[in-house]
Amino acid sequence: MPLDYYEDEDEKDSGAKGARKDFDCPECSANNPLEDALKDGLEVLCNYCGCEFLVKATDNGRFKFREL
Repeated sequence: MPLDYYEDEDEKDSGAKGARKDFDCPECSANNPLEDALKDGLEVLCNYCGCEFLVKATDNGRFKFREL
């Protein structure tokens, strides 16, 4: 199980914490819409490849993902 976080490279990031309602899967690059906004500690599932990730919010408002 990898311990490293993958940083979200999506240029659509608004910089406002909690404003993002989608994420790009670090494994397959598919865009995944979410019902609720991304936030620190949230577990998300890629609807395309099935990988699960733990979300980590950074101080600058970006998000990182760790595979579960």
